[in-house]
Amino acid sequence: MSENNTRTPRAGSRKKRKGIRYRQLGFKLTEGQKKALDNYCRSNQLTPIRFIKSLVNEHVARYRPDPAPPSYATPNQLELFEAGKSKAGK
Repeated sequence: MSENNTRTPRAGSRKKRKGIRYRQLGFKLTEGQKKALDNYCRSNQLTPIRFIKSLVNEHVARYRPDPAPPSYATPNQLELFEAGKSKAGK
């Protein structure tokens, strides 16, 4: 048996992503609402959960924070600007 059993990371290995946290939410429906939901989902080939989640996502999307705009300046670009300033000062 070999004494060197340590594993080396593969060249293309990535960090494991942080899991999504889920929260439970419960609410009540009347019998008529439940029947209507079931009929709608059956006719549109959806599950009730998928239908409810799509409705929630449509209404909540407006209130999500906007992601920060990407920075297009790379370190090389910054060096070019600094070089221009030092030449202008001479």
